[in-house]
Amino acid sequence: MKYVSNTPAQKKDMLQAIGVESFETLIESVPERVRLNRRLRVPEALSEFQLEEHVQTISGENADFSRMKCLLGAGAYRHHVPAAVRALLSREELWTSYTPYQPEMSQGTLQSMFEAQTYFSRLSGMEIVVPSMYDGATAAAEAALMALRITHGSSIVLAGAIHPFYTETIRAYLAPHDISVVEVSHAAGLVNATQLKEQLDDSVAAVVVQSPNFLGGIEDLQRIGDVVHATGSLLIAVVAEALSLGVLRGPGEMGADLVACDTNSFGLDLNFGGPHNAFLASRKEYVRQLPGRVVGETHDVEGRRVFVMTLRAREQDIRREKATSNICTNHGLNVTAANVYLSLLGTQGLYELSLLNARAARYLERQLLATGRFSKVFDYPFYNEFMLKSKDGASKVTERLLAESFVPPLDVGRLFGGDLYQDVLLFATTELLSRSDLDRAVRVLSS
Repeated sequence: MKYVSNTPAQKKDMLQAIGVESFETLIESVPERVRLNRRLRVPEALSEFQLEEHVQTISGENADFSRMKCLLGAGAYRHHVPAAVRALLSREELWTSYTPYQPEMSQGTLQSMFEAQTYFSRLSGMEIVVPSMYDGATAAAEAALMALRITHGSSIVLAGAIHPFYTETIRAYLAPHDISVVEVSHAAGLVNATQLKEQLDDSVAAVVVQSPNFLGGIEDLQRIGDVVHATGSLLIAVVAEALSLGVLRGPGEMGADLVACDTNSFGLDLNFGGPHNAFLASRKEYVRQLPGRVVGETHDVEGRRVFVMTLRAREQDIRREKATSNICTNHGLNVTAANVYLSLLGTQGLYELSLLNARAARYLERQLLATGRFSKVFDYPFYNEFMLKSKDGASKVTERLLAESFVPPLDVGRLFGGDLYQDVLLFATTELLSRSDLDRAVRVLSS
């Protein structure tokens, strides 16, 4: 909608309607010292086509992914979004108007959510899935709250290299509760099992572990789960890069009790940081403690297969004291994007795409190490993200890559202090980086 200024007559009518003689009278309560007693220093008005041209000129100065190749991940990964995803999302019957309360009017949305739940369940190795959470960080925080309701413990342990933003979100969610949050450091990029054992006792509700973790390492969830379950605690597995589930065993198969997974890599672009989507998965025995909504199937009076909301445990739907969460999101359109994306790829396609991402990371690591300008920080298993220490300095690497139209990797030292991470970079690869793109990055950094 275009902006149309108020005419003097309209201003007079509005002032009269609220019983004020003039604009000056209206702002009498505003102190003189904060009033701007001059005209705004803005250029004269432009015609519509001149304004469009001006805005396009400004936007042309921005860097965008049509010209930049991205080596940055750290929790948000750029993947190809098939044209079919966008085309199907644009259909009217799939637009979400908040929550599908009336099943008879919302079969398309409910079916899409049900299918997405099925995909997420198979990928995570879990039995029950809430397909729509805000993002991976809030899904992880909701999982922590859920674990407290299940075990009635008094502490949550955050183990290993968890995304710092996820850690902040979990702490924010737990802040109103009388809960202790303990952080266990990593050893060589993976969970420090010795320190974890020392922190475990019967007061611990759950241990939160991210895999692949923030530093790229793939955690041994089976081994960690055995340690955690020995004290009666729950294991919460966090996944920031959903595409890794195409080649890695589902956390549920490795002993996880709850899984929080950001699904932005399934059919959604980066979108300037949002909106994302995430799912929260659980073992069946904990279904009554899940937040949000679960879609199920049944039959109508004529025996036809239909879809309905089978669990709605948020405070908007039931008595507040019975609610498990006040989470309001449906993110139905984003769930549909994931559904369409996974339906298009299929099991084999997802596996091959996921494997391509992993192979690209190993190729880039080998080539960079061969230049002699980089060295390993940790010798750990990784998926599509890895750390290397630059002999030329992180700032120089960033400068060179930007000059050659690459989005540079994360300078890890900016988030973590200490000598260990000085000049350390976290590289990420996806299918949008061809071998020639990777070779070009290596040439830029080998000079």
